[in-house]
Amino acid sequence: MRKPVLPPQQLIQLRRRYASLGELGFAVEYFPNYINRKMMFHMLDVVLLSCVIRGRRRHYMEGQSFVEVGPSVSVTHYGQRHCILTEPAGIEIFNVYLDLQKHPLPILPRELQPVVPLLLPLHPRFVHHLNRIVRLPFADAAELGQLLIALERELKQCSPGYREASEALWKLLLICCCRRALKSGVHPAHTPTRLPQPRLEQVRQYLDQAYQEPHTLAGLARRAGLGRTYFCRAFRSYTGKTVFTYLIERRVAAAMVRLRSGDEKVLAVGLNCGFRDPAYFNRKFRKIVGMTPTTYRAAAR
Repeated sequence: MRKPVLPPQQLIQLRRRYASLGELGFAVEYFPNYINRKMMFHMLDVVLLSCVIRGRRRHYMEGQSFVEVGPSVSVTHYGQRHCILTEPAGIEIFNVYLDLQKHPLPILPRELQPVVPLLLPLHPRFVHHLNRIVRLPFADAAELGQLLIALERELKQCSPGYREASEALWKLLLICCCRRALKSGVHPAHTPTRLPQPRLEQVRQYLDQAYQEPHTLAGLARRAGLGRTYFCRAFRSYTGKTVFTYLIERRVAAAMVRLRSGDEKVLAVGLNCGFRDPAYFNRKFRKIVGMTPTTYRAAAR
């Protein structure tokens, strides 16, 4: 059977379009009544937050699609082919564009910092099957909409003090998203159905929360109730990463947040994120991020 031909795609380079992306690291685009009835995939060179205030839509990615209803925030990873189809009535949506490679995130309270790597892709290499798009439902459309309206207005009008006001509003929006994530969870993209999903997802979430702890394949396989060989193969098929690649990247992501959120020594950051050997921490961090932890901290400030 021949595979269906997918619609053509566009790579939209937003860093050139919005001055605030280069200046502040974020930009906002508002569509009060967005209607799209044509399947047209596109990719972005930045991270996208699709903040829908009202309306029903279907979100498409290669090989999967899902229906979204009501207020929500969907986070699309770097370079992912996607398309949103609406019903004839349209949707109210804010697109928030983030350049996380060149601009640090706001420093959040300590209790919210562990949520950030689960919600936002801090580096393109952290992509896997389950975080190409992650979804965050919101209960209060007014809360989400008011923040975004204020942020879009500040960036558009550029009144005196707009930079400080915009940065404060973006930080507040990120805090609200992290609070929602703690309360309702971050929902991963649709995944294959032929694998023992509940057990694998339980282990994946366990690694997300207990990444600082030492782990063995045998112990994780027992937690999943699977044989070690089958567990390794199934986990890789489920996430697109080997077990220990997933774990190391989760540790590095946590280290990235800690390095730019305080004055904790680099050695302590590595230890607190699960790396028992400082040389190994430096080597893995540099391989993934492209610079040493010390250089990363200096560049992010």
